Amino acid sequence: MTSDEPASSHLTRRDAARARADASALRAERRRQLARWTPGVGRRERDRLLVGGPLIVVVSLLALAWVAADQPGLPGHFANDEGTIISVNRGTFTEADSSFQLIAAVYRWMGLAERPTLAALIGVTSYLLVLTAALSHARLAAAEWLDWAIIICCVALAAVYHGGYTKDLLTVGAVLAIIAHRGRGLLAELVPVAAMLLYAEGFRTYWFLVAGLYLALRLALRARRGWTATLAVVIVLYAGLSVVFPLIVGVDLDHFRLTVNEYRSAESVNTLIVQFFPGAGPVSGFVNSVLTFGSFIIPIPLMLRGGAIYLVVALVLLSVWGTLIALIRSARLRAPRGASVLTPFQNRLFAAIIAFLIVQSIFEPDYGSFLRHLTPMLIVAVCLILSLRPRATAASTRRGPTPAASRTGQRRTSTTDAAATRTSAATRAHENGPAAARIPAAESAR
Repeated sequence: MTSDEPASSHLTRRDAARARADASALRAERRRQLARWTPGVGRRERDRLLVGGPLIVVVSLLALAWVAADQPGLPGHFANDEGTIISVNRGTFTEADSSFQLIAAVYRWMGLAERPTLAALIGVTSYLLVLTAALSHARLAAAEWLDWAIIICCVALAAVYHGGYTKDLLTVGAVLAIIAHRGRGLLAELVPVAAMLLYAEGFRTYWFLVAGLYLALRLALRARRGWTATLAVVIVLYAGLSVVFPLIVGVDLDHFRLTVNEYRSAESVNTLIVQFFPGAGPVSGFVNSVLTFGSFIIPIPLMLRGGAIYLVVALVLLSVWGTLIALIRSARLRAPRGASVLTPFQNRLFAAIIAFLIVQSIFEPDYGSFLRHLTPMLIVAVCLILSLRPRATAASTRRGPTPAASRTGQRRTSTTDAAATRTSAATRAHENGPAAARIPAAESAR
């Protein structure tokens, strides 16, 4: 038996070396596969993708588990809309407005009127599916750590605002229509407008105004515009609305917010949107609506009055809008003189975000409601951020020849199982030498 022990020990060491070599070869194969999936992307970007992707999955599962456990720790005022929908479904609140009546009917039609947990899971899952659709067409390898953090915050907000009966269940359908068509052409232009009009007809009438402003912004922002011109367009739209509302609707621009808040107080709703300059008339409505729009971009009132949760959300909003502004500015600096800064798809996303913010600045009674309604539209913002990343733009111009070159390099660097059992030095040479040497040659040949 003793004579067999050295041989057994030798076989064990050999098996361990073989296992290490196999593992190294497997890692190399995975890196090559990732290189084919993300052509033109460096190792640092792939590292972010390898960390960010699984992290999103984990956070999504945790969000679903938290919702299934009935959102422990969440303050009760976040469930105000849910309570109203439950009361409508049970027939104890017959005076609710039409939007509550309609969404309650939708939940009854889905068989979820008395299944709050399942309704909550479906609400969050539908949001995650639309977010996944947005990410599936994005160059995720170009995403920065801040982008991944914003995506994680979107998942968290979905768990908070969609983790129950909500009027925003179907808003994600309109968002899906906005992000679905990424090219140009009549269909790509009409589908978002049709979705907005359909949603307005069925659930929220102010989406008619969103659709109208979207079309106006889409036309006004087609040409190369600086920030000054863009801001001027927004101001002109506000000025036009402040004149149109009294003439057609018969009320000032901020009348609806003042009416809702008439019997509310800052003590009962700590995120109440109040007039910055008290007054009445078209000028007052114009000034206060513009300042409310500004407070959505730089949410100082939310930071000061909202509490810890809203403070975190305000910082998230600052990150989202700050990132968008920086990326659009960078795109303007990179664009050749006289060329369009944004693609038609990016212009549609940008116009949808601005139109939505303008309408919310007119109607929203408090910042909490604004965040609830904004949460689905953050998917549009994420989609725009990822499409504006410089590496995404640069890589997309190389997508034609790179995959073929990668496949050529892959064919030339394939090895047998016996070669995978060599030393770690040989494995490193296998991973870095032939692949690195041949891929550029294949690209230049093409």
